[in-house]
Amino acid sequence: MKTAKYFAQACTAVAALSLAIPSALAGGAFSTTPAGTPVLWDIPVVWRAETGPIKGFTNDADDGGGGGGGGGGGGGCQISKSLDINNTQALDIVRAAFNAWDNVANVSIDIQEGPSLGVDVNFDNVENYWVGSFFGGTQGSNVSADGCYDSDPNTECLNSVIFDSTSAPQRSITDAIQGACARFSILAFAAILPQTANDAQGTITNAALRSSQMVISGACVQPVMAPDPSCDFGDTADNEGACPAGGISLEELQGTVTHEVGHYLGLDHTLTNKRNYIACQTGNGECDLENIPTMIGLFTPGANLHTLHYDDQTTFARYYPGGGSTCTIKGNVTHTTSGFGGRCLEVVARLNNSESTAASFVAGAEVARVTQGIPGASGTSGKNQSNCTAGGDACGAYEIRGLQPGSYNLGVQNFSDSGAGSGLPSFILEPCTPALTSANFRFNDFGAIDSPGQVTVNCMAGGTVTQNLVGN
Repeated sequence: MKTAKYFAQACTAVAALSLAIPSALAGGAFSTTPAGTPVLWDIPVVWRAETGPIKGFTNDADDGGGGGGGGGGGGGCQISKSLDINNTQALDIVRAAFNAWDNVANVSIDIQEGPSLGVDVNFDNVENYWVGSFFGGTQGSNVSADGCYDSDPNTECLNSVIFDSTSAPQRSITDAIQGACARFSILAFAAILPQTANDAQGTITNAALRSSQMVISGACVQPVMAPDPSCDFGDTADNEGACPAGGISLEELQGTVTHEVGHYLGLDHTLTNKRNYIACQTGNGECDLENIPTMIGLFTPGANLHTLHYDDQTTFARYYPGGGSTCTIKGNVTHTTSGFGGRCLEVVARLNNSESTAASFVAGAEVARVTQGIPGASGTSGKNQSNCTAGGDACGAYEIRGLQPGSYNLGVQNFSDSGAGSGLPSFILEPCTPALTSANFRFNDFGAIDSPGQVTVNCMAGGTVTQNLVGN
């Protein structure tokens, strides 16, 4: 069975819901400044959607009419049910996704639906509504996010939500932005647009986020777009050239959009409940679909990503605190023999040792860097453990905020699956390259979070508990 997986690219900051197995980032905030400050919205989030559908009739000249087009696909499986999604329904999906985040307890954020973009965005005009590049960087967009940051209230700020509804492969917005055949592997993608310097790494100069954008693709929504044999690139990625058999359900689409809205609001991926995720992906062990976080780094078929997990809620409360009786657990993760920080390990705290109330933070994710460290611009040297100015054990600093008071079991996990076949070894952790594995950083003086933890702390309302973690 083909499984769906996410990947992300920073610091032009594109995160995509994908059906392939490329690399992904993980952490709390989607991006940080070189000083380690999370990039977050500091003004009302005003999103603006286009007037077209996600699936169904468009005015594209090559579509040949309505009904969603496309036809079979998914390995030749005939799809009989059509999920045409007109603009009214598309807007309801997006509204529900933003509302899921807006309704989190102990959070203060102002999310507003802005005026419509006033146009059906398609292949012919997308460069006027998407900030970035197309066709592998050979063509740039006609717009920028500058207007979102200037002092002129009359300057337009797009904050686009775009629906890629075409059934004509040569007119795919997703392919134009993400690369040839991406329509078969990417369900949706979002990008935050912070202020950056004019340098090779796109160094973020201001942590105040005031612009984001998102594309939602209908290619793999029933009826799926026809397979394309020319999309076999000869590697091991699945879903090349064909959508999953049966297509993507409406519930999975809603979860996809909720996940991308999380990125739109400044959140990155998580691998909280990694053991559970591996069981769901491989079929080995007990899989509990209720304990898959919305911001999980890899898609799990059947998981209800529209309902936010405890990890999603606490992470959001961390970055947009709105009061309430929460508590904080913090400390440093240290390598016992070297004394240096265990950067890039995910610290997980489980309330009453339950996966349903587990929250996490990647150690060192918000420690100051020497450089911004963008893959492709600075090479792998930009995102490794040496790219840390704090020194010593401080490079492994962690802080989990927004927690419900109570007793927590603590542990750490890396992003390897020890050969289980779930795709985790392809992950790259923010802010490090390469990802640490159990072979080069082991924690065996307390239980890993994938088994009952041996470190327990009591987190009091309004208080902060400091618990340093040591491994060898």
